[in-house]
Amino acid sequence: MHSFFRDGARCLTPEETDYPARLRDLKAAPRHLWVRGTLAIGEPPVVAIVGTRKATPYGERVARAIATTCARHGVCVVSGLARGVDAVAHEATLDAGGRTVAVLGTGIDQYYPRQHRALQERIARDGLVMSEFGPGDAGHAGAFPQRNRLIAALADVTVVVEAPESSGALNTARYARELGRTLAVVPHNIDAPTGRGCNLLLRHEHAEPILAPDDVLALLRMAATPTVGLALDGEAAICWHTLTNGADSAAAVARETGLPLRQVSSVLALLEIDGLVTFDAAGRVHPAIGAG
Repeated sequence: MHSFFRDGARCLTPEETDYPARLRDLKAAPRHLWVRGTLAIGEPPVVAIVGTRKATPYGERVARAIATTCARHGVCVVSGLARGVDAVAHEATLDAGGRTVAVLGTGIDQYYPRQHRALQERIARDGLVMSEFGPGDAGHAGAFPQRNRLIAALADVTVVVEAPESSGALNTARYARELGRTLAVVPHNIDAPTGRGCNLLLRHEHAEPILAPDDVLALLRMAATPTVGLALDGEAAICWHTLTNGADSAAAVARETGLPLRQVSSVLALLEIDGLVTFDAAGRVHPAIGAG
């Protein structure tokens, strides 16, 4: 028997048939799981995309590209709704029309961080939000590492995009390993502190290196389907025109066009995946030779 709360939230127990089956793999599966949204959103295949709250532009760009690729191929993206990599992964998935699950470290009726209230509501409407913490629970120091085990359990593959040595994403990686799930990591420059945790996972955990977004699909034994490319109309055409007239960053395109930066970043991610733009080592964006 479901327990219902305001805003359409409901509480599931492991004995119920619609309780997410993969959470039963945990040694201590949540006795009560609060959910808002559509449970079918979390059906396999599922990829967890996690990383630091203090993401660099590179980390955000990679997270956006991987999430967009997953969304385009029907793969659900799960993450923790934190600042940085998590938020970018959720947003990019929704912007591409994909499926996403947010696992909270607070009660289902709480918003943390507060500035993610609109994103959390968007996921509850178009995806799935879940928490093992009861309504009214504002979270505590151990709550966020605790919720990471749910993220790892839900996913076929956990991808650590960017993580310093102290990142909670390494905690998610450890749970993925303990559960026998596939662990994948985006390599980083050896002198970049923000990616040192990723490089250590590659060395000590022999995680699968992700050298391109399609590598995530390969780990799911899925083939990347060729895209016909974006039709250069609407926002894509506006961004493209600005790039060909000298703009070389998402910020510059946003400034020239008046479009929101997040919207521009999503368009550039799609253009990159379709081979129409490239990013150089400094993070500048360029129209691909022969594109257009």
